[in-house]
Amino acid sequence: MVRKSIVFCLLLLTIVIYAESERLTIPLKRGQGSDVLYFDFGETAPTSFLAVERLQEPKLEDLKLGFLDPTPGYFNGPDGGEVYQWSKNHYQWKRADGSVYTEWANGTFKLDFPSGIGFISAPMSCNGCSSTLVWNYPDLTKITKYWISHRKEYDYIYQKPHNFENYLLVDETKFGKPKLEFGNYVFYGSDKWKEYLRVFGDNFKMKSFLQYVKSEFQLENRGKIPVLLFDQYEDSKEYVGIEIPGGIEEGGFGGRDSVTLCCGEKMPQTTGDIEFDSDALRRIHFGTFYHIALHNLEQVSCFKIQSETGKIPPAEISDPWFEAGLASYIEAKFFERKQFYIYNDAEKLIRENKVPKTFKSLLDAKYKDLIPYSIGPVLIKHIHETYGKEAIISYQKETCLGTSPALALQNATGVSPDQILKDSLLRFEKDKDAILKMGKKLQLSGYSTMNAKFPAEFKNFLEKGFELPESALDIKTYTELPDLQKIFPAHVESFSGKLEGDFLGPNSSYFYLWKKGNYRWYGDSWEANVFPGNQILYRGSNFTLIEWEGGKKQYISPKGDSVIFFNLESKSYLDASGNQITP
Repeated sequence: MVRKSIVFCLLLLTIVIYAESERLTIPLKRGQGSDVLYFDFGETAPTSFLAVERLQEPKLEDLKLGFLDPTPGYFNGPDGGEVYQWSKNHYQWKRADGSVYTEWANGTFKLDFPSGIGFISAPMSCNGCSSTLVWNYPDLTKITKYWISHRKEYDYIYQKPHNFENYLLVDETKFGKPKLEFGNYVFYGSDKWKEYLRVFGDNFKMKSFLQYVKSEFQLENRGKIPVLLFDQYEDSKEYVGIEIPGGIEEGGFGGRDSVTLCCGEKMPQTTGDIEFDSDALRRIHFGTFYHIALHNLEQVSCFKIQSETGKIPPAEISDPWFEAGLASYIEAKFFERKQFYIYNDAEKLIRENKVPKTFKSLLDAKYKDLIPYSIGPVLIKHIHETYGKEAIISYQKETCLGTSPALALQNATGVSPDQILKDSLLRFEKDKDAILKMGKKLQLSGYSTMNAKFPAEFKNFLEKGFELPESALDIKTYTELPDLQKIFPAHVESFSGKLEGDFLGPNSSYFYLWKKGNYRWYGDSWEANVFPGNQILYRGSNFTLIEWEGGKKQYISPKGDSVIFFNLESKSYLDASGNQITP
């Protein structure tokens, strides 16, 4: 019995050896006798464009085997390794170096190594697009080479999603060396951004911003964040591939791999006039950076969620109200000017009856009338303050994994989306007056303060105003009227002829300069207009003062009558109809 078993085993072994020796050897398709190529991808993903360019890149034509027919079965590879074919262009090759090559009929192929290192190439569905390539490493780092269809070129992305890392490896032959590294943010751009970058750290509250969004909304990015600075809008649009709201002036785009800003040609350049240059930098809307930075953080955090769960939605959820709304809401918390624009724009949309009436119509509206940038933060504010940060976190996570916006919002709040929209708008109506009342203060937050030539006299006016009689007929002497020439002249020398725009004034006053050199001081119930030649027209709540350069003065009283002093001694009285009278 033992002898029979030994004979049987020897017979099986002989059959197996004979069968293997009889297997057909499949050559490489690129030619009989061609050398088998072996690859070394290193032990971890490269972290620079220069290094990633040297990364070996397997090609389908280098690895593809030349089967004569699609018959399923075992074969030998050109290096002696085992090959199994399931069907035409679908087979696996266990190569002599221990790596395993697998190919699918749709053109996808991968190469796996015993060390845990792997490579995969997957064709894209769009016409004329090249494949997406991924190098995977056992330390969970990876390089993804994406084909960017609108630019017709590849981007290399370093990824370690479980550690909140996902960033573009910047080609410095195109974008130059970094101009600034500020925390995780690495800026690339021309010298037109020099002044912007010089003061960036003073205007972007990076530490408090990143701490807030992490603790409040679990949004984070631990990797590098390339910031690509474009000089012209068309170049920015061409790179991003879409129209950027507000991009012509100070727009930006927060992507998962990098963020972009425009436009360098609009950025202040040094003139040598310290006062003028300082003012120009104060006018920059640094809030844009908070906005696009938030977009980047949200997308990288979503990528981590998808990587941890293994759930990647077949189609990206479109909910501009949340994406732009959350970014605008956060921007307004760190950049006061944004508060004014949110409330002002939302109030205008409501007044013009352009706000969607249902949550579905809000989604369908997409970016129409820039609704997500004003109505979006109105909803976010209501949800955050009523249902807590957990509701925002829940909604972001569920939509990231593919849950529809309506269901995700219902799950996050326990309230129907239509009711959320209605309640948010009702809350806005209650809050808006207080915000819009501070509109000018918010709008000019951070602006330069214009200086009066006679600061003590101007301060005294702001504190006490003018005390004048109800009737001009009670004014008897020239000196009873205030000397406007000693109160309202301003130091506009650095700006006149070069700038037109708003300034802050001392003690909650405001100032506007026209390019021709005339200007206006104003407050809640008064304004003083100064014209070339120092003619000054002051309007109070119910009276008017006029003073000419030669010293001529006029007072028009609340009753409508007036007195004109031509000089210290000569004067004339007029009634409300303009007829000369004698008191």
